[in-house]
Amino acid sequence: MNILKRAGLVVGMPIVIILTLSLFALLVRATYVEVRGPVVAEEQLAAKLDYLENLEPGTGEEFNIVLIFFDDLGWGDLSSYGNPLIETPHIDSLADDGMRMTNFYSGSPVCTPSRAALLTGRFPPRTKTDRHVFFNDYHAVGWGRRILGYANELPKEEITLPEVLQRIGYRSHMVGKWHLGSSEGYRPTDFGFDSWYGVLYSNDMFPLDLYDNDEVIIRDQRDGGMLSAERDEWQPLHGQGIDQTKLTQMYTDNAVAFLEKQGERPFFLYVPHSFPHVPHYASGENAGSSKGGTYGDVVEDLDRSTGTILAALERLDLSHNTLVIVTSDNGGDYNGSAGQLRGRKQEILEGGQRVPMLVRWPGRVPAGLVTDSMAMNTDLLPTILDLLDIPAPEDRIIDGKSIAGTLFDGSSSHEELYYFPTLETMPGAVRDKDFKLTWATGDPGRDREHLSHISGTEAHEVSNLYPAAFERLKGKLIDMRNEIAANPRGWLTE
Repeated sequence: MNILKRAGLVVGMPIVIILTLSLFALLVRATYVEVRGPVVAEEQLAAKLDYLENLEPGTGEEFNIVLIFFDDLGWGDLSSYGNPLIETPHIDSLADDGMRMTNFYSGSPVCTPSRAALLTGRFPPRTKTDRHVFFNDYHAVGWGRRILGYANELPKEEITLPEVLQRIGYRSHMVGKWHLGSSEGYRPTDFGFDSWYGVLYSNDMFPLDLYDNDEVIIRDQRDGGMLSAERDEWQPLHGQGIDQTKLTQMYTDNAVAFLEKQGERPFFLYVPHSFPHVPHYASGENAGSSKGGTYGDVVEDLDRSTGTILAALERLDLSHNTLVIVTSDNGGDYNGSAGQLRGRKQEILEGGQRVPMLVRWPGRVPAGLVTDSMAMNTDLLPTILDLLDIPAPEDRIIDGKSIAGTLFDGSSSHEELYYFPTLETMPGAVRDKDFKLTWATGDPGRDREHLSHISGTEAHEVSNLYPAAFERLKGKLIDMRNEIAANPRGWLTE
């Protein structure tokens, strides 16, 4: 009898625990919106609206912008960055016709904060996108973030590049993955895009619906729960949602259709692809063609997509006045390549944040230029504003800097760059031209001060050889950590 009782406890206790947690989750989901809904900084929202209301076209010559943003593409995933197996001739052509940057960084080693950095020019804690990524509110992590008081959408008071461009007369369109919030009022058309086509989250998240503006045109019919994630590309959808083998082509077709509708009005086309994030789905007609395996197939699909967009610009006589930018949201995941760099996605080691960056702008960016000048995706917004002679907002810190000079002659705009760990608010590392000091990686039990040559693999600690560099970078990092602690959102007061 005792054996049966013990067996009953062994079987029954997990069931009781699961039922209890499920009930708790349901109660939380029923109440969290009232308790932990989005919090708006009203004063800064008013300042944002006033800034946008008073914007006028600058004196700089208007130009079109095409920004192609890959998901988890590693620093060593392109043939122009040394990959021996994956062939990317169309992307590489941008290096031939423009600039290739070898020291360009994402604003974070993971998706959401990097995308926020790209569009706002601000560090993750400024935009409340620190501490990992956003999840659909249906997901346990989504409501968990709200319970803990973390944001789960880009705050309304943040000023984005498409909002600025929209205000001065640009037509802005997004094709691809948003990952900056799914609630009504926090989608692409609420942050300056006139239209959008794509998905709200990563291709492994549930539910993965396809949107055309606010209309769901392909609904995810799979069975899923609050902890659902699909990372197994060997599990086909069987008509239960988006056919991800066709997703890159669907994005490409929509981007080209947008270009074909453009007239004299300048435009901003933002193409944040869903790949090569896992799960990996290569297009049917090209599956198995790459020497780099399935991952290589997916990257080569992205290369063909880029080639199609570049060909459309040429066919429509738009190339000469279009700034084309290709980069990635963070370093490669486990199937991607960091080249000779150490680390990968989710880490503030070089392989987690140093990413490819190629720029083409005929007649403005010199062809064939390779630069090792430091830059980060936070630099995009201030650079575009500088090129258009548009004033930056004065009520908030813009952490990025204009790299217009870098684009034209390769010169540097930065003396230091800062790295923010995935699960932290404070910066954990800083680099200058020659050295990198890593202080807090976010890896408990392993954090210690580590100075390395930036040209090396971060494997050798050299603070004993370069004590002055160690102390200088340590001081810079302490100063930035103190500044973030005192003013995490970066608001400026008169």
